[in-house]
This record gives sequence, C-alpha cells and structure tokens, in this order.
Amino acid sequence: MQEKMTPVVAKILPSEKDRFFEATEQIGTTPSNAIRMFISAFNKAGTFPFEIGVSSRQVVDKNCQAKRLP
Repeated sequence: MQEKMTPVVAKILPSEKDRFFEATEQIGTTPSNAIRMFISAFNKAGTFPFEIGVSSRQVVDKNCQAKRLP
C-alpha cells in the first residue's frame, strides 16, 4: 500500500511565491513537484543539495535579501 502524502507548510513573500510558480511552470513542472524533488535531494545528500553562500557579486541587506552588485 502506498504511503499517504502529508503537507509541508512554509511562509514566504507573495513575490517569491509568484516567481517560484512562474519558474516551475517554465520548466514544465509544478510547485509541489519541485518541493518534493528538493526534499528528496536534501534527504539523499543529508544536507542542501547545492552550495549555500553569497557570491562575491552579491551582498545581503538587513532584510536578508540578496542583491547583485553592479
């Protein structure tokens, strides 16, 4: 018998949600599938499945928003 799915809830800014929905649509998937893929990759790696950090061309402001430097 297949395991029952359970929801994951996260609060994000409306603009982030809109960008996420647009990006997933552009690559032919859904936000739910993208989140499931991330969780699966995170669990397999035991950590983030990509490098976390700010490039030398970015700065993080007081609101934790990454901004590109000119």
